[in-house]
Amino acid sequence: MSPSPIHRQRGVIMVIALITLVILMIGAIATIRSMNASLTSVGNFGFKRDMTNQADRAMRRALDALSGTNALDTNNTALNYSATMLTSTAEGIPTVLLDTSNPAAVGGYGTAGNVIDLTSAQSGESTTNIPQLKIYYVIDRMCLYTGAVSSDTCQTASAQVQGGKGNRDPKVPPKPLFRVTVRVDGPRDSQSFYQATFSN
Repeated sequence: MSPSPIHRQRGVIMVIALITLVILMIGAIATIRSMNASLTSVGNFGFKRDMTNQADRAMRRALDALSGTNALDTNNTALNYSATMLTSTAEGIPTVLLDTSNPAAVGGYGTAGNVIDLTSAQSGESTTNIPQLKIYYVIDRMCLYTGAVSSDTCQTASAQVQGGKGNRDPKVPPKPLFRVTVRVDGPRDSQSFYQATFSN
């Protein structure tokens, strides 16, 4: 006796239902993976932004250190300061910041007091949400030689003279450019570099 058409139709429906379930599962897995990738990207953006914000601490410290001294013609390792341009990579990063074997010294241009250690809670700060960052910085004057500033051997900031006539125009001494380079070491072996130039 041959099977009835009704039984045959039930078998076909079962196959279609299984195929539909497989397609739905594949779609669900793809959606979950897409969401995980999006969450990871958002987390990375937030992490990068936090590293940038924390690098401002080193920038402020460097500017405060230079504004408090007039002896800018010679090197001052206590301030992470070089009166001449430091040797740099093709990207413009001073090579002393790339030395990770002795990070407290930063290639001879740093001391432990100039390392901003954010791997533990600072005084008065909560022990939760510690950034887990270490920040190093160096300052170099954009000059070829130590000593007095010369527009022939230093990169200087241009400034226009206001007022005056003829040969009696006041002479404005050249102002050298300074470069602050910051290295931020974070969790998972992450590392970022930041740079700014200014004149004093």
